[in-house]
Amino acid sequence: MNTPETSKEQHRRSQYKAVWAALSDTHDRAKLSVTGTAEEAQLLASGAASLVALQQTIGIHPGDVVLEVGCGVGRVGRHVAPLCQQWIGCDVSANMLRFAAERLRDLPNVELREISGYHLQGVADASCDVVYCTVVFMHLESWDRYNYVLEAARVLRPGGRLYVDNVNLCSDEGWAVFEAHRRFPPDARPPHITECSTPQELETYLKRAGFAEIQSRVEGLFVRVWGHKPKGNPDDH
Repeated sequence: MNTPETSKEQHRRSQYKAVWAALSDTHDRAKLSVTGTAEEAQLLASGAASLVALQQTIGIHPGDVVLEVGCGVGRVGRHVAPLCQQWIGCDVSANMLRFAAERLRDLPNVELREISGYHLQGVADASCDVVYCTVVFMHLESWDRYNYVLEAARVLRPGGRLYVDNVNLCSDEGWAVFEAHRRFPPDARPPHITECSTPQELETYLKRAGFAEIQSRVEGLFVRVWGHKPKGNPDDH
């Protein structure tokens, strides 16, 4: 989770492209915005920990086409791409994608896509086996969180798996984040400041989008939620 840092030009929270372009104008600032540190060792350790969470929930398999929403500089993709058939990293920031391309240039199965911040336009229906979105929902409006869950349902094949997470408002650790950020004066809140979720919120998004076998796990700061796209849905392509 990143630490709040006011961008050079203040934008509305929902102006994702402008916000994240300002936060990723250099490689070090891009890393700082992703993990709260520019230290390479900590970035690698953070990505490895995210891989563990994915393996313990939805699993990454050798034949999978995997899509990450909000891939940043490739923090998690560096660890996931070697384990799957294809890894597609999507991000709203062209700067982030440029740094990701440099960092992942030795991996032949990587594809990078710039997205709007609101949907996965350009990704084909029923073309992926896994979609995951980690430490991104905290920066989005609630409606846009749900939009990405709906988009995941569209691009996943029947039986495909979705994983999302956020800071857990209901945990002591998450409440501490909430209280710390509440102290920002309203006109000084960074546009990317963390907004927490409850487990019920994330579970509801998956349920309303038609996912099945929905599960959740609370682990200190985070709530993790995952599910499967049902097989045999008449609307599946």
